[in-house]
Amino acid sequence: MSQRSRLAQQPGVAWLGSGTDGRWMESPQEASTALGRILAGDALRGAVLIGEAGDRRETIETALAALAALPPERSVYRLHGSAFAAATPYGALAILLSGLDRTPPSSLHGMLRTLSGFLRPDGAAPAVVIVSQPDQIDAGTITVLSQLAQVDSICLVVHCERLTDVPVDLVSLLRAGLVAGITVRPLTPTAGERLIEDVLDGPVSRFAATVLWRHSGGSVSRLRQLARDCVASGKLQRAEEGWIMVPGALPRMDPTGLLATSLRHLPVRQRSLLEMLAVCGPMPVSDLIHIGFAHELDTLQDGGALEIRSDQSGRIARLDSVQSAETLAAIEPDRRRELAGMLQTLDPGYHSVLRAADELIMLGDVQGAVSLFVESGWHAASNPGPAGESAWTHLAWAECCARIAMGDLDGAEAVLTRAPVADSASLSVLAASVAVARGDLREAHARLDQIPAEHLPELLAPRGSDVTGESVRCRAQALRAEALALGDDQDGALRLLDRLDAELTRFHSAGIIDDVLSPADRSVLAQSMLNVLLACGQLDRCRDLAETVIDGHHGNPQSAQYAELVLTTVDAMTGDREPAYRRAAGLMAQLEATGNPHELQAARALLVFCSDGGDGGADTRASEVFQALVDSQAGQLAGQPLGRLGWVTELFLAQATARIHSPEASLARISALAERAAEAGLYAVEFSALAIAFQSGDLRLAPRLAQAAARTQTAASAPNQLLARAVLEDDENLLVRALEALAEAGCASYVEQADSPLLKGLSPQVLRRIADAAPSRRAKNGPADDAGTDPEWMGQLTRREREIARLVVDGKTNAVIARITGISIRTVEGHLYQIYAKLQVRGRADLTRLAAAQAQLQVGR
Repeated sequence: MSQRSRLAQQPGVAWLGSGTDGRWMESPQEASTALGRILAGDALRGAVLIGEAGDRRETIETALAALAALPPERSVYRLHGSAFAAATPYGALAILLSGLDRTPPSSLHGMLRTLSGFLRPDGAAPAVVIVSQPDQIDAGTITVLSQLAQVDSICLVVHCERLTDVPVDLVSLLRAGLVAGITVRPLTPTAGERLIEDVLDGPVSRFAATVLWRHSGGSVSRLRQLARDCVASGKLQRAEEGWIMVPGALPRMDPTGLLATSLRHLPVRQRSLLEMLAVCGPMPVSDLIHIGFAHELDTLQDGGALEIRSDQSGRIARLDSVQSAETLAAIEPDRRRELAGMLQTLDPGYHSVLRAADELIMLGDVQGAVSLFVESGWHAASNPGPAGESAWTHLAWAECCARIAMGDLDGAEAVLTRAPVADSASLSVLAASVAVARGDLREAHARLDQIPAEHLPELLAPRGSDVTGESVRCRAQALRAEALALGDDQDGALRLLDRLDAELTRFHSAGIIDDVLSPADRSVLAQSMLNVLLACGQLDRCRDLAETVIDGHHGNPQSAQYAELVLTTVDAMTGDREPAYRRAAGLMAQLEATGNPHELQAARALLVFCSDGGDGGADTRASEVFQALVDSQAGQLAGQPLGRLGWVTELFLAQATARIHSPEASLARISALAERAAEAGLYAVEFSALAIAFQSGDLRLAPRLAQAAARTQTAASAPNQLLARAVLEDDENLLVRALEALAEAGCASYVEQADSPLLKGLSPQVLRRIADAAPSRRAKNGPADDAGTDPEWMGQLTRREREIARLVVDGKTNAVIARITGISIRTVEGHLYQIYAKLQVRGRADLTRLAAAQAQLQVGR
């Protein structure tokens, strides 16, 4: 199967939770524009806003500020639901009734006539009535407001958390089309990053943006405030490349007293249940029912305050991260001490450690999480006994994951060595992960062979962790694919990867993906997939997946940072060195503050490799970084791990050596890497090293390159085999064909090396043809616009809008469209707004359906 065929059949990664990119999003800014049109005299009689409280308030205030500039000025009244308003007839109307010059009429019809004349005198625009917490307002008031909206006496704006909070009368207005429904949705991670950059007036690292986005729940108001608080507390610090995040606690988000007030007004047992879940984390429903919380579970679940989900051990109740954080902030100190005694019997002893460590990891403080495990002394007991084996396995799993995330492979192995349950499948997965990171394929396969291929329901029940038996099995499958990709079975690795992707897609389609894998686990699987695609030379697929991970809703800062590092690697490999240099510089600054040392080495190597062509300052900095890298690796080349991105780091350093020192030193380093990889069975790494050396001018390697290419099945293997044959047979036609095939595979950065012996004797026209064959070059030029073949529905679109509409219909995300067209993501979003407005569709799904329907009509003619 050709590479293009394989790419065309690549399934989606909806299971990763890439978020709202495929549906219409109304952020507070967009929602304010929609609401502003209604307030300014749109034919509608009002709107119902659904969303987070801070974002709703910002939406309304922004729309009102725009309205104030429009003559004539209009009255604005704010009505609030409360216990008094719910229990008192027309209680919420008190502010309106107080404006009357006479006693309010007693009948409903009289009240409607009086208020109608009061709120909209002759010739005046209708007053704006803003209603919050409508579920806590008496039915009579709701009836009056709905009637006033129907006769156009008021422009009614109702806002609440959920659509289920909207009273029946107002839902009827929605269904009749008299008022608009506007959902103020959370921002995507990419949109959140742009917002933070606007607030801080400068670029921010992807790592920091992911942490802030996750802990704000995507809310504009929360995200803006949290970013400012982090700067004030020193959690965010300014570096040369922009804002980076340093270790330490996030500043406590100020709930502005609202949540504390709502907690105090809740019934005592409902309040106790929320506080228990916030302090103790997810808890089995059976335990909560056993201690008498059955009624409270039903009530709070119906109200959306908590979530109940199923897993292998039963059903668990949990709060989302934002709700949990704010509940903790609202608990008074005395109440916290009281809860500690109540929860002591429910905590098996290790749960609090796991929960605190998980929170630190999601804050980006992996070192703090490891320190927490060490200080707890949980692994001091060499024989925990049967009752403690489960706790030991959970804690060993969590500490190993944290140490792997920080690059402490020796520490992770030490934890596994102490494990009293040596044959645990879950710990074998982690041992295999360490082996793959080192590039020790024999050890990785030996560990993976201990893990059953079937469903593993008994492993790591989520009492103290979100990790399930299915997560262990899926990780084992992804790790096996990594091991195969680094060896000599790239086709097998890709088949295994596609089977895993199809299985996860089925979980997603069945609506059980959250019960099978946590978002953090899915992001870890995506990291393994990135490693496989990179080792197999599937650069386009690798780029698309990396962009999906970066914009995903998993909230895992380590995974987002790793995906950006892989994306930078792909850019460097395909010749896009300028954006790769900028990304590498930012990654290096963030990783120096909080990161994995192996990933830091990769970022430094990328910066050195991509500095060619920069200004003098950039070249000086690259030389300093290169020297630091060489000094740190002196005498340690044989000990450097070659798994994951280790081999890429060595290749980039070897190529940079040619420019900074000499071509001979570069070839010597590449040859040493190839020999070491061959001894370890890392044949894909050996092939990559030989291909780089050969393309750089060591034509004596032609026979060995042909043999290595025949052993692997990467996207660049066959063209390199043809390239070696062209040199051996001195056939220029074969040479040009091989170079074009390599360019098609994305491996054409060497085309810029005009002094390469491979390119000597080729005409400028042939070199241009080879360079233009590279996907990155074609992407910069943009696809040709053949207006003559455009369908009818594109007739009213501009040339650029037609191009973007085609890409949307093809399933491309905004980030991918921006890369293909060479414009910013924000400009893409602006074009999409115009496209949706012109075609009168609500978003990507509607646009795709329109295109499909028009295509069917065209076929039927």
